[in-house]
Amino acid sequence: MSKSIEKKATSQQVRVRYEQTTAIYASQFVLSVAGEEVIINFSSGSLPDPVTGEAHLPVHTRIALSPEGAKRLVNLLNQALASNNNSETGSSGAARLPTLNS
Repeated sequence: MSKSIEKKATSQQVRVRYEQTTAIYASQFVLSVAGEEVIINFSSGSLPDPVTGEAHLPVHTRIALSPEGAKRLVNLLNQALASNNNSETGSSGAARLPTLNS
C-alpha cells in the first residue's frame, strides 16, 4: 500500500510505503519527556498479573520523538480530529489535546 504526499516547501513527491499494515489498538499511553526526547509508550490496557493479581500495563509499542516532532504530531492529531469532528457533527470547534511546552 502506498500513498503520495507532496511537501509544501518543494514540489518533490514522496511515496509512503507501509512495511507493516497491521494495526495494534492502544487505549493507554505513558509519556516521558527527558532532555531532547519525547517517548510515548502504547498499551491496550491494564491486565492482572497471573501470579500476584496486581494490575500491570503491558507496553506493546514505544516511539521516541524530538520535541519538534512531538509538536508536529500534536498538530496533525488536532487537525485530523477537528476535521473528523466537522464532518460528523458540522461543528467548527477544534479538537483539543494537551500542548507540549518546550
